[in-house]
Amino acid sequence: MVWLVRSLPSGVAKSQTIIPKEQSFPYVLRRGPLADLAFWLLYGMFWHLVFSPETLVWPNLIISGILTFWQATATYLHHYYLLRPRTNGLISLPLYVLGVMLLITVCSVLSGLEIYAFFAAVLGEKSTGVFVQGFWNYWSGAILGGMTMAVALTGAIYLFGRRREQEKRERELEHDRTQTELAFLRGQLNPHFLFNALNSIYVLIPRSPDKAQEALSGFSDLLRYQLYRSEEALVPLAEELDQLQQFIDLSRLRLEEDFVFALETPAGLKEQQVPPMLLLPLLENAVKYGPAQGGRIVGTCKADAGRLKFTLTNRIGQQVLQTDPMASGIGLTNIRRRLALLFPGNHQLETSKQQEHFTVNLEIPLA
Repeated sequence: MVWLVRSLPSGVAKSQTIIPKEQSFPYVLRRGPLADLAFWLLYGMFWHLVFSPETLVWPNLIISGILTFWQATATYLHHYYLLRPRTNGLISLPLYVLGVMLLITVCSVLSGLEIYAFFAAVLGEKSTGVFVQGFWNYWSGAILGGMTMAVALTGAIYLFGRRREQEKRERELEHDRTQTELAFLRGQLNPHFLFNALNSIYVLIPRSPDKAQEALSGFSDLLRYQLYRSEEALVPLAEELDQLQQFIDLSRLRLEEDFVFALETPAGLKEQQVPPMLLLPLLENAVKYGPAQGGRIVGTCKADAGRLKFTLTNRIGQQVLQTDPMASGIGLTNIRRRLALLFPGNHQLETSKQQEHFTVNLEIPLA
């Protein structure tokens, strides 16, 4: 007669992880019944080849199959009725431990009874007597130990997989939250800019209707950029710089003739990609807090070691000499938040005020 190995073929599996919408059945590989069937066949055969003294003898193969079947059964029952509810906080720890002990005991007894029936029906009465004689010395420990190992190992795999699934979901939620907040910030910025632009045209209408009409044409270009380009992840730097010039041209209509604006930009830099509507709030701020007469805004835009460095310096009006022009304003508050979302820990936005001049330095990585 052929005896089975001294250690059980332990059917082991990955348990189902918690996802926003859980599968009704806790498939081990979460790919359906065929994938799980292949998993159990391969895993059970692995332990059979490792421990069975005569791997190609059919009684050993059948007994290995019986043990693997009941270990798989214990795994699914454990995941569905005990471990999943426990990780979701639906049952207490003492009740979970009691349930695991009961499950292992019941499945071990049932697998032992099925092996006994196999000995009785196929291998004969003599083999049955040998099985009974060796039950407490070998079979009880082998069956119970193998069942416990299967449940414990698949439970550990379940918790590991569930944690990875939770981390993935948290990353996805954080990404969605960031994108939603960025869209909201851009939505706030647009009305802020439109208000300033329309106010410029409004001031011009009684003074010069012809120039007001020309300004409306330029305003339509700005509006088109706001509507169709501000939602893009990246735009050419040349487009951003064009919007700065458009805004200055529109702002000149309500500023004194001695207003000066000069921005130095290397020609090759304009091909770089930057997030849209990132530079305009800084220019808006400089115009807003500049003096009514003798306004002057100068700046540079350059690349250095893979980073974009944008600097603006403007004269400050007498009414704001005692305040920080960067301390308030919807547009500037938004740009700080946008920078934190777009380039967390990898950007700089610094300001300084010296006598009648205010300087802002922005540094971000180039795409």
